[in-house]
Amino acid sequence: METDNINKLNVLMVGVDSKRVGGMWTVANTYITNEKYNNFVNLSYVATSTGGSVINRLLKMLTGYLRIVVILCCKHIDIVHIHMAEKGSVYRKGIVIKLAKLFHTKVVVQMHAGPIMDWYDKLDNRQKNIVKQIFNNCDKMMVLGEYWIRQLFSILPKNKLVVLYNGTKCPSQNRYNVNGNYILFLGMITEKKGAYDLIEAISLINEKLPSIIKVTIAGVDFDHKAQIFAQSKGLKDRIIFLGWINTEQKETLFSNTIMCVLPSYFEGLSMTVIESMAHGIPILTTNISTMPEVVGKDYKVIEPGNINDLAQMILEFARNKELRLKSSEYLFKRATTLFSEEAMIEKTLNIYKTI
Repeated sequence: METDNINKLNVLMVGVDSKRVGGMWTVANTYITNEKYNNFVNLSYVATSTGGSVINRLLKMLTGYLRIVVILCCKHIDIVHIHMAEKGSVYRKGIVIKLAKLFHTKVVVQMHAGPIMDWYDKLDNRQKNIVKQIFNNCDKMMVLGEYWIRQLFSILPKNKLVVLYNGTKCPSQNRYNVNGNYILFLGMITEKKGAYDLIEAISLINEKLPSIIKVTIAGVDFDHKAQIFAQSKGLKDRIIFLGWINTEQKETLFSNTIMCVLPSYFEGLSMTVIESMAHGIPILTTNISTMPEVVGKDYKVIEPGNINDLAQMILEFARNKELRLKSSEYLFKRATTLFSEEAMIEKTLNIYKTI
């Protein structure tokens, strides 16, 4: 039921725009489009980051700051909700936090960064103090799992930290196609995401995999380096590079995927993994950051960089239909319980109420 505008919270949300492909925009767009969220919130959304040239990015940042000031001046904003990553994102959004506090507005930060502590630990003491001040100026920091509470406890008091899992749309029924023929990698095609480890692992078992099974790699392949690497391994006929795909293409891929592989070295909370789980697709991933928390402590994960174990796990799942079905049922149920869009929205609204 529609909530009366008088009783709605006025929220200014600050993040990236749709040109910045990735998990942060996916999550932000969920808030923008979710009916329940918008029944309880009058939302103003401002992007301070975009893709493209340096000039385009600078203009987006400056015009974003100007819009934020205008909104804070002209509207009674109850909460500023900021999507933040590491590095430059911390400093850019730190300016937004200062602006919000000038208007005596509550601030929640939704932290998306995977390697946030690796970045922070490399800063000098002066920079660390600046980051601590930025973080402590927020009223709540929403992090992507219990792992991140343990990580950030040295910077922020525990009462400012709260777990908020990313959420995705979950079908009412498990639509997993156990007879599909795709092994899927979805994300930025980099060493940190484990893309090259996957290619290396496939090269070890290529002769043992049925010819009908294809490895589909969807994401940005900078300078076609991964494609060149795959060809050097003799995998031209096994691996298909799709580039970055839209939502409709992703759904088509999911409908024919028998397993999703993300052998990453760094993750905040992978939307690829959560979306795959919501489609009942078995996950092959590493034991880094929140990944064991996402798939569950009893679900098998591997060490990042262990290419032999990755190869054997891929082969085991490819050969064993019953294993895939069992994993599918378990992960789908886990996704609908913990990582649905509805669960994220409900938790966010409760966090708003606490401040």
